[in-house]
Amino acid sequence: MHARPLLAPVREVGLELCADLGEVAVAGALDRHRPSRCCGGGTPCHHREPRHVSRDSSVGRVTKSHDGRPPLSSAPAFFGRESELAAVAAAVDRVPAAGVVAVVVSGEPGIGKSSLLARARDGLRDRGCAVLAAESDDVSRRIPYAAVATALRSCAATAADAEALAPTGEPDAGWFGRACELVARALAALTADRPAALVLDDLDRADDDSLAMLAVVLRRVTAAPLVLLAATRSHHVNGGVDELLDRLERHAEVVRLELAPLGGGEVARIAESVLGAPVDEGLAHEVCRRADGNPFFAVEIARSLRELDLVAVDGGRARLTVSPTAIRLTRREAVLRRVAPLDRGTRAVARAVSVFRRVRLDRIGLLARVASLPEDDVVAAFDELLRAHIVVRDADRGYRFSHALVGEALYQEIGPAQRRHLHSLISARLLEDLDRGLSTDELELAWHLAESAPPGDLRAVRVMARAADANRATAPETAAALCARALELLPVAAPERGALLASQCRALAHASRPAAAAAPGLAALDALPPGPERSRCAVVVLSCLFLVGRLAEALRLADAELADAESAAGAAPAALHAQRALLLVFTGRHADALAEAERTEAMPVTSAAEGVVVFDRLAVITSMLFRHDKTVEYANRALGAADQPALELQALAVGASTGALAGLVHDASWRLRRAEELRERTGGHAFRGELEMAGVALDWFGGEWDACLERLGRAAAELEARQELMMLHGLRAIELEVRTWRGELDVAARLAGLPPPTSPNMAGLHALAMADYLAARGDATAARATLSAAVAPDGASAYSCVLLARLVELSLAHDLVDEARATLATLRSVAADRVSPWTRTAVRRVAGLVHRDPDLLRDAVREAETGGLVFERARAQLALGRLAPAVPALLEAHATFSRLGAHGLRRQAGARLRELGAKVPRTRTAPRGLLTQAESNVARLVQQGMRNRDIAAALHYSPRTIEVYLSRIYAKLNVTSRLELARTLDTTPTRES
Repeated sequence: MHARPLLAPVREVGLELCADLGEVAVAGALDRHRPSRCCGGGTPCHHREPRHVSRDSSVGRVTKSHDGRPPLSSAPAFFGRESELAAVAAAVDRVPAAGVVAVVVSGEPGIGKSSLLARARDGLRDRGCAVLAAESDDVSRRIPYAAVATALRSCAATAADAEALAPTGEPDAGWFGRACELVARALAALTADRPAALVLDDLDRADDDSLAMLAVVLRRVTAAPLVLLAATRSHHVNGGVDELLDRLERHAEVVRLELAPLGGGEVARIAESVLGAPVDEGLAHEVCRRADGNPFFAVEIARSLRELDLVAVDGGRARLTVSPTAIRLTRREAVLRRVAPLDRGTRAVARAVSVFRRVRLDRIGLLARVASLPEDDVVAAFDELLRAHIVVRDADRGYRFSHALVGEALYQEIGPAQRRHLHSLISARLLEDLDRGLSTDELELAWHLAESAPPGDLRAVRVMARAADANRATAPETAAALCARALELLPVAAPERGALLASQCRALAHASRPAAAAAPGLAALDALPPGPERSRCAVVVLSCLFLVGRLAEALRLADAELADAESAAGAAPAALHAQRALLLVFTGRHADALAEAERTEAMPVTSAAEGVVVFDRLAVITSMLFRHDKTVEYANRALGAADQPALELQALAVGASTGALAGLVHDASWRLRRAEELRERTGGHAFRGELEMAGVALDWFGGEWDACLERLGRAAAELEARQELMMLHGLRAIELEVRTWRGELDVAARLAGLPPPTSPNMAGLHALAMADYLAARGDATAARATLSAAVAPDGASAYSCVLLARLVELSLAHDLVDEARATLATLRSVAADRVSPWTRTAVRRVAGLVHRDPDLLRDAVREAETGGLVFERARAQLALGRLAPAVPALLEAHATFSRLGAHGLRRQAGARLRELGAKVPRTRTAPRGLLTQAESNVARLVQQGMRNRDIAAALHYSPRTIEVYLSRIYAKLNVTSRLELARTLDTTPTRES
């Protein structure tokens, strides 16, 4: 069944408006104002045309779709979205073959996003697809995992799984991972025998924890036949949406559709549908001008004009009865006129509902209290709101407004003082329930308190603080937001301020947002008294400052915190000493760092958490000082100290990134594998930067350069958003190195133009990549100067051995033999006690070149092979082949360079093979049909000279998606530039797979 297209292509869109246009669209208006009752009885008929038909918009006849199956939706069609509807259908039809496909519809409120999603959703259900749907709003945004839970509850097959998303008992760090596993299993089971859809309306209003969970879960099910249909407002401020889509874009196809305002013709047809007659040019112009092409407002404005008796029908055409300048009708007033016919009590209930935004029938009593009306009157008024289609049944066991704009307009109609009063009534009732021991949603209570509590309300602060503490491990984003609001209510000098700031700092750090966590953490240190709580907060703050590159500030803070702790308690915790030692080594004070590290190792640790912190810091320090045997020992001790999954993940992540950057490929690889397995089981937000850094470095060393670049692009966007500058600088240095060796100097030039990193280890890695780039551009003098400047006089700087080795190679390449010999002598002195395979390989390779010793070069090949250094092994084989007739080594080097895309080195190996009379392997070009259809489309547009952003617009992709496609195309066709791609396509046509 998966191979069958999910939705038929859409050819024609009819004259009728969708019953859900903009969620309320015309349906509500037509249901109330059309007098006919075609089915008998006393209520308007919601009659739909038979399935498997659509209306021909040109002649009004009913036609079948071209393949005899129903069009995108069995509901009546709506105006002006033919191309967008077709784009959605085309994307959905790719799901069975492509796996997860995301379609993101954006636009202003009322533009028709919800309508487009509703039509696609109904069409999928008509085809027998499983559909999970959720709509977010300001209420659900304050509830952790509300969007995911609502979606699961909307489908009978997954409804039971939704209840498991409510943490029971004391939350723990592994809850998020277990919940992700549960949701992933539910989606996998749902798509086992049929395609499915996850429809998320108002994604920009979804809670941050749902977005974080979706980022993990969708990555795990990318091979499943699942379509994500999402709607979001343009210019939204929820960064979690962008992060989710950026991460998803690296593993799945993402189609972005921006809904523009409708043209005058479509707006006129909407007005005609509402008014029941063709409209003249003046009336059409006025509706279009006031609605600004927005279909929701076009409905409301046309409807209001009729109800105000400003429209008359003459000669079969509707026209205005007054001058347009006499009309005082704005878009907001048109929305509020929807409730104008209601009596005073019903309108009061509608305003009360806007404070709840979503209500259940068991809350009618509370609703009556908020509306200040008898409960019987509220029951009658609520039913009237349902009949008027102002409030509709919600799939999540409640009732909501038919369109968010209606609720927003009503909420804004309430004055700020009255709004606060209504929220206070709700919170007072919930507090009464809490005092009586009744079940109370503390998060809902915290939200109403946040909207109503006066400054200084300590009980409200305590409620929000408890809600934050309860959700810190399972929903750190929600916890951080609750802390922020509680702090706004707290008096400046209140003793609780320090603990709240520390809680906010820890929540943000747990969510891998070090830049955001630093400010509240520093403020917490100003408020907290000396003691364990202050020391724990200080360690978190120092880690955050370190990750964002504020090293000097962090070192000053570490010195001050150690002095305060020793003054107050006589001794500071080992974790603070370890953090200071780390900062010392990263600011170039190597001797002081070593002494501090030795003192720290001798100190007792008071907890498992402190043990992990201490030993992973010592592992990083010894790696910086090239004592890699100690690096592995400390990484193992950190892992041994971990007594829970969160600490084990921390130890593995830090150990993996530390070892990977040092070239300890095998040790880092097993740590990364275990960390990723653990994260798959337990999930979580923390240590993403370290894990991505480890993966990128290992792909680089291991010769998986395509995977390296793909992972690198995904990680760089996330690290940049989180301002984890140190890791980001490392990624950019690796990318500069890979792009340079691949000959992609136009891309490398952009990277080389970025400001260099300030941390010494990343500065050393950047210097190596920068020197290679300068040498590739022909500026050997600048390349040698860059290397010389990066090496400290004592050779103790980061990456000094590989920097000196590269300096030797450049000197030899320019016949500076004496300089090369002197540099080699320095290198051998510096590297005498170093055990890293990367260092040992580099030393033996350049020593073999200087002394023209094939045995040293063979040792270099063996060292690289033993250490898992694929590219370094090929370089050593090329050096050996130049010095001796080592044809097998040259053939292996040629194959490796060809696979990596290092075509300059590949050509050198080929030239040497020809000199030796050996046959040079042909570089295989892609056979016809290698590219997928989507890749072929992108490639052809590149061939035509189009830029990435133009290609993205033409294919309804984002520029980032086009970059991913180009990376795959380059690898498949064995090219490195757009020009080379165009030439290849000129001679080797591609076709669809």
